[in-house]
Amino acid sequence: MPVRGLSRWGRKATGAVMGMALLLAAASCGGPAQDTPSSSPSATTSSLGPVALMLPDDGITLSQSTPLNKWTSFGSSLKKALTDQGFDDDDITSVKSKTLEDQTRAVEDFTKENEASKDAKATLVLAPVAQPDDATRQYGDYINQSLSVDKSTENTENSPTDAKVSSSASASASDALELRSSLVKAQKAGISVVLVANTIEGYAPDAYVQMSSLREIAHTQATLLANKLDLSHATKANPKHVEILIPSSGDATDKEIFAGIWQVLGPYFKSGAAVSPSGALDSTSTEDSWKSLVVKNTDRSAISAEFTKRIGFDDDNDLHPPLDGVLAMNDMVAAAVTDALSDMKYEGSAADINPQITIGGIVDNLAGNKDLKKGKVPDPGKTDSADGDESETDAEVQNGKDDPAWPIVTGYGAYLSNITNVVNGRQWSTGLEDRNQYAADAATICRMLANGDKLASTSSLKLSTTLMDDVKVPTVHESIRSVSASNLKKMLIDPGYIRPADAGL
Repeated sequence: MPVRGLSRWGRKATGAVMGMALLLAAASCGGPAQDTPSSSPSATTSSLGPVALMLPDDGITLSQSTPLNKWTSFGSSLKKALTDQGFDDDDITSVKSKTLEDQTRAVEDFTKENEASKDAKATLVLAPVAQPDDATRQYGDYINQSLSVDKSTENTENSPTDAKVSSSASASASDALELRSSLVKAQKAGISVVLVANTIEGYAPDAYVQMSSLREIAHTQATLLANKLDLSHATKANPKHVEILIPSSGDATDKEIFAGIWQVLGPYFKSGAAVSPSGALDSTSTEDSWKSLVVKNTDRSAISAEFTKRIGFDDDNDLHPPLDGVLAMNDMVAAAVTDALSDMKYEGSAADINPQITIGGIVDNLAGNKDLKKGKVPDPGKTDSADGDESETDAEVQNGKDDPAWPIVTGYGAYLSNITNVVNGRQWSTGLEDRNQYAADAATICRMLANGDKLASTSSLKLSTTLMDDVKVPTVHESIRSVSASNLKKMLIDPGYIRPADAGL
């Protein structure tokens, strides 16, 4: 199966030969030509050669209840970034594939078209097709996954799903092995390969664009929640009430997600500064206490019902258990939580909780840009005492008094259906990958590879390394873009990820 658009390159070769002849004739009559530095984006586009974008086919999505992180959107951003870096628009080819087998054929076709060419170096940007489960899809298309090539392997340590021993799993491993072989052949033919998000067991590309793992998403939300609730100033006598929901993606992944959360929140639960309304976590909990937090339901209404039951809401007397924060992992679960909170008639919004601590301030603090304002807004009727004695109000709350204050709710995915809830504070935060920045990073890497430059960090490109098949592969990774009402315009509207109308503005 020929790769769409590759047939043009053959015709362009003839034009390149004729153009070279004219340049030689002109040189015989005039002075030496001025060279343009090849490392500059303004360098002649013909020197950069062909580049193929091979991304998974994410289909057509009409629903607003889906993440913004989609492969189609990344492909559009990357193509624009490549032209900004000096690649000829006619030399950029996009190929969408539904299977690893389709990707293998596309790689082989691209290799055949370019292995005989000595004029310019070809570049291949590829995100291997993965098969995420329904729960993983709720986070978007860019979740890091590792493709195994071992048919006898049920799963890999970094895989976000628990693979089943079946003929389909065996076929997937076989397809991954074939893709790996085709990529190795492409590199031997002089083609540079840049992997995006997903990796292949036993394969080292020329560069790697590493997007976020589920553990990183969990760790980020836990960090935001801990800072917003000012848990460092909470006490056993005056704790914060935090509930955690983990959408089930299989035991290995669920455990990995909880590890990211527990790394941040574990010390607070152990000290009693944080308590779980459901009783799922307490001071004796460990990193192995994840099972009681897993939500196996995938239906929004069913998750709402389970959340209501977990926190112990009493329908008969309408008493509201105290809730300060809910870590919901993704926007689908966050929507189910806010539905339940509304049905239970919790009142207010996230804007009422420590308003001086904003998500932008938290991010700046984590980056070392400035200090957080540490002054905590005292809870009504609560006091901290040096001897840890409880106030009268604390005792009343523990004895079943009403506490209907709306908690902060965290999610991920930047679903359009959730944006208005973020604006009005019903959902405090969401998150997504910085698609445009990743596209710019990948395009810069492609230009450097096409020019034969050594990959190294610059003022606009920060590289690390990832060990793949015993090779230290140059790697770019961007922080998750965390969004709340206070920075929504800057994070979502200004870069063009959503329109003002999507936010009700």
